[in-house]
Parts: sequence; C-alpha cells; structure tokens
Amino acid sequence: MFGILATMTGAAWGQGIEHVHLSKSETLSFDAILNQAMLQSPKYREIAVRDAQAKDHKRIGQSWIAGRPSAQIDYIDDRSLTNLGQTELSYGVALPLWRPGEKKAMSALGQQYSVQSNGWQRSFELEIAGKLRTSLADLHEAETLLELEQEATTGALELLRIVEMLLNAGQVSQLDVMQARTLLLSQQRNELDSEAMLKDAERTYAVLTGLTVAPASPHTEIRVVRKTVAPTHPQLQFLQSSIDLQDSIISKAETAAKGNPVLTLGSRRMKNGANANYENALALSISIPFGGKSFVGIAGSTARRSKVDAEVQYYTALRELNAQLHEAEHQLFTLERTLPLSQEQAQLSRAQWNMASSAFELGETDLSKVVIAMQQARTSAKNFETMSMQYQRLITESNQIIGVLP
Repeated sequence: MFGILATMTGAAWGQGIEHVHLSKSETLSFDAILNQAMLQSPKYREIAVRDAQAKDHKRIGQSWIAGRPSAQIDYIDDRSLTNLGQTELSYGVALPLWRPGEKKAMSALGQQYSVQSNGWQRSFELEIAGKLRTSLADLHEAETLLELEQEATTGALELLRIVEMLLNAGQVSQLDVMQARTLLLSQQRNELDSEAMLKDAERTYAVLTGLTVAPASPHTEIRVVRKTVAPTHPQLQFLQSSIDLQDSIISKAETAAKGNPVLTLGSRRMKNGANANYENALALSISIPFGGKSFVGIAGSTARRSKVDAEVQYYTALRELNAQLHEAEHQLFTLERTLPLSQEQAQLSRAQWNMASSAFELGETDLSKVVIAMQQARTSAKNFETMSMQYQRLITESNQIIGVLP
C-alpha cells in the first residue's frame, strides 16, 4: 500500500501547474489517506524531534553526575616575589553532584516529555483527520453539484431542442427560441463554475495528501453523541500534558537556581625550595552553594507563569470545543427536521417541471412557465442535495469536535 501511495505522491507533485482530475479507487481507505496526509504535513518532522527530546532528558536522569565533568589545573610559584623556588601544582576533575531528589526529578521530566510527545502525536493525527474530513466533504460536494449542473444543462438542451422543433412547426416564435438559448447559455456558465469548484477541491485534496487518487464512495460516518467534550480529547490531553510538564520544569528551574555541589578529585604536587624534593598528596575538595533565595524565587516564578499560560490554553480550548459542539448539535437538530421537507419540495418541483414540459409540447402553456418550473426544480434539487451533504458534513464535524476518528 505504501509503495502505491509513494507512486501516487510522486505523480501528484510532478503534475505542476497543469490540473489532472483525480482517479477513483474502491479500495482506498480513510486510514491509508490519513497516514499519507500526515507524512505530507510539514509538522510531521516534529515527531522525531519531540521523541529525541524526551529520550535525551531520560538519559540525563540516568547519569550518575548532574552535569559535564571538567578538568581543573592550578599552578603557583614564588618566582615574581621571594624567588625561593617554591612551587605548587594541583590538578583534578570536578564532578557536579545531584542534589537530593534531583536525579529522580530529571527522570520524571523525561517521562513528562515522552507523555507530551505522545499527546502531540494524537493531537496532530486528529488535526490532519479534520482537514482530510473537510477536504473529502468539499470534494464530494463539488462532484455532486457538478452532476446537478450537468443534469440541468441536459434539461436546458432538451428544452431548446423542443422549442426549435416547435418553431419549425410554426407553433412558437423566434423569441421563444432566443429565450431557451439564453437559458442554456446561463446554465452552461453555471456548469463551468461547478467545474472550477471541483478543480479547486481536487487541488486542495492533492496538496493535503500528495495523492492523485481519491475514494470512489463519499466519506460518511456514524454520529457519536456526547453532551460535552471529554478530557480524553486528544487536543485536551496534549494541553494537559503541557501543564504537567510545566510542573516538572518548575522543579528543575528552582533546583538549577540553587546550584549543584561540586566534588573535585585530583592530586597536589609541591616543593618548598629550589633544592627540595617534590611532595605529592591527594587533593579532595567539595563546594556547596547556599543562600540565594531570591534567585531561586525568580526562576520558579518564571516557570510558574508558563504553567499558567498552559492552563489558560487548556481551559480556552475546552470552552471553544464545547461551544462548537453545541452549535453543531443545534444545526443537526434543525436539519433533521427540514431535510424531509426539502426532499418533498424537490419531488414536487420536479413533477411540476415534467408537467409544464409536457403541456408546452402540447401547446397548452407558454415557454415562460416551463422556464420558471425548470428553475424551481433545479433550485429545489440543489437545495436538497446541499442540505443532505451539509447534514453529513455536520456529523463528521461533530465527531471531529469530540475527538473521534473514523
């Protein structure tokens, strides 16, 4: 499957400016398109970086020292003062040590980065799924409207044929022919507009997925009913993981501001005069930072502000999602009751058009009434199809809002 998709992707990007209509596939699934769309997204490169960030922090938490070791060398002599030949050389390695609980906190920070990375990937998948849902809905709508316009164009051509036939029989005037011809030209312009809309939908789909093939059947979903957006929503879980991450960052910032003890291990070599022998000794020292409460406080307060910003993003997203869910439910409630009415209206308008056409052929009515009936039938049919597609689009939007994948 991925080999086929790669070939399709190359074809999509190789087509350049020239537009190529999408081919149709009965076996192409939503999941396969979604995987390809994720690979196509510029955000996809963030996955490896986020995973590496989590692994790096975990690796630091497993280290037995708190930072990079450093070499230290100290040399002292009295050449510029008493010049007795006294020298002292100290050298060793300085090892930064963990503060109590700091190593465990660093491991926890790495785990939080891992949780955030997983949450981001689920949120990213849902985001691309939403774009794909919209693109497939736009594609189906453009194809359906083009079919309606083509059907209307066929009707206008048939009407023109009938009018020209009646003109030859001397039953209508040239003015009726001109009116029918004008109706056909107007309808052909509508068809061209629909073709342009389909090209835009196909181009958007190709850019999103990198494919030149689309599903043969329209994408439909079963509505999942929920009163509110749950905390398990991928976007909310990602934002919650960001809040939890900030807790670990606060602890890290405060610990870093306190400083780490440094243990220095090495050797000391000295002599008391020019003719004296060198004396060697073990050099061991430790430095322990203390105080600086204000520095610790400002580091913690900066990190806490970032946590509050993350909390604001979480509750803002939760409020917006619930508002969007309420609006989608309201529109679905309205459409469920208006769809049967629109369907009946489309059927009646179609029957009136057929009756008017038959009456016109028999000379029982004039062309103006046929044109009016034809336009009403076209408008009613288009309204019904548009409302039907809007209903299915709202179902996918509702599922998208609550965080459900197809």
